[in-house]
Amino acid sequence: MSVTFDPALYYEVTARDDNPECVNFEQVFTVPEFYSNNGVDCFVQCGKCGQHMEILTATLLDPQPEVS
Repeated sequence: MSVTFDPALYYEVTARDDNPECVNFEQVFTVPEFYSNNGVDCFVQCGKCGQHMEILTATLLDPQPEVS
């Protein structure tokens, strides 16, 4: 499954760790404010094993957070 991001926006995403050697294997995590950067190089990195996790869902935040 591939998630498409628009650039420079915030999303709420869920991501799953697919590394069988990690203690987080098959666990799903929610990232409440995920910034899409350029819309292409978007990833969530596991804090335990350091590998990129599979992004399962992405919901555009409305309203977008205010950044100062």
